[in-house]
Amino acid sequence: MQTAKWPYQREGRPGGGVSRRWRFMAIGAVVAALAAAGCSSSGSSSGSGSGGKTTITELDYFTTGGSNTAVNWYNQQFEKAHPGVTVKREVVPFANLITKVLQEASAGDLPNVVMLDNPNVPQVAASGQLKPLNSEPGFTTSGYVPGAISECTYQGKQYCYPIGTNTIGIFYNKAMLAAAHLSPPTTWAQLQSDAKALTKGNTYGIAFDATADEQSTWQLEPFFWSQGGNLDDVSTPAFQNSLQLWVNMVKDGSASKSVLQWGQSPDLVQQFVNKTAAMIEDGPWIFPNLNAAGWKYNQQYGIVPIPTKTAGSTVVTPLGGETWNLGNSGSAQQQSLAWDWINGTQTSATMQHFTSLMYYLPTKPSVIAEYLKGGPQYTVFAKETETSRSRTAEYGANYPKVSQAMWTAIQSAITGTSSVSSALSQAQSTISGISKVSG
Repeated sequence: MQTAKWPYQREGRPGGGVSRRWRFMAIGAVVAALAAAGCSSSGSSSGSGSGGKTTITELDYFTTGGSNTAVNWYNQQFEKAHPGVTVKREVVPFANLITKVLQEASAGDLPNVVMLDNPNVPQVAASGQLKPLNSEPGFTTSGYVPGAISECTYQGKQYCYPIGTNTIGIFYNKAMLAAAHLSPPTTWAQLQSDAKALTKGNTYGIAFDATADEQSTWQLEPFFWSQGGNLDDVSTPAFQNSLQLWVNMVKDGSASKSVLQWGQSPDLVQQFVNKTAAMIEDGPWIFPNLNAAGWKYNQQYGIVPIPTKTAGSTVVTPLGGETWNLGNSGSAQQQSLAWDWINGTQTSATMQHFTSLMYYLPTKPSVIAEYLKGGPQYTVFAKETETSRSRTAEYGANYPKVSQAMWTAIQSAITGTSSVSSALSQAQSTISGISKVSG
């Protein structure tokens, strides 16, 4: 299938998210932690390069913005803590990464450190060209939010550590809701009635992403997962009711039919800041866009969790984010240093600094608690991650195929090409032919 533009990949983000004071304090702690890790690595750095020097290779798709800044910063700290070691970084556009990784995996020539979208981990692990982390010194799965560990699991082994995480909520224009005497929605009925009441003139009440890619599946997932839906059977009421909710809001004019083309960023953000959408479904990666527009959290806008069909139900959202993986290539020394590199990203100081630059959340509750002191706008997302689900839990490496069947159904139902029932029946026919790959 055509590579989907996974929802949590956003470029052009400036740094930010938590206080600058924390960032400067973090650097010293990071260098100290990396130096300590270096002392336990595989001895001297001879044998993998000339003149007693070693090079390890690292591949990612963070071409610009805060993510790019974070990786460059971390590589510099790592090299300072490991004299004689050079990190050779390669950056490719998002759309090219998985193709490049699979090609290099088939040739047995992956970089020492490989960044992957979390849904792609099982797919690459199945190639046998990622090295499991379980036997690496200091490796642990304790202290993480459950979904972050689940996304790194393939056939009972752990193949990655998460870089950070994110998920989605409802951003709402506080002035518009106040003027209409409305409360932020907590149920589907409230979401639909609020959206209808807020629709006037050039303003739609709600905007979401129903594009022909993973972003639309990702945005609909919390609606059907929170109802107990399972990707094994997408023809159940959980799926039918969820998709019908979206179709109804487009049909009654509360949402523009352009949601079929509007991506999460920049399209939904532009609708929100231009006040042509009173509410949008989106994630924390849009904070820099809102900041740039002069919008302040709890002043111009607020955030609530994805509404549930029944009041008080548990919200189950998808877990976004990228991961660090160990390529099963290179010398033993390079692999040891690559593990030091990956393991070092998981210290509290590094995790805080890295995720703040990326507008992500840390993946350890203890670090999240500290993080929220400098970024209360992340509170809703932090709460949601406690029950968030890894998208690959059911179909592993074949999740992208299932997602494509779902977004095809979403497009078909919203355009009116098919009824909700027919669209989901067709999706189920496709999914029934997709094998589960153990994750």
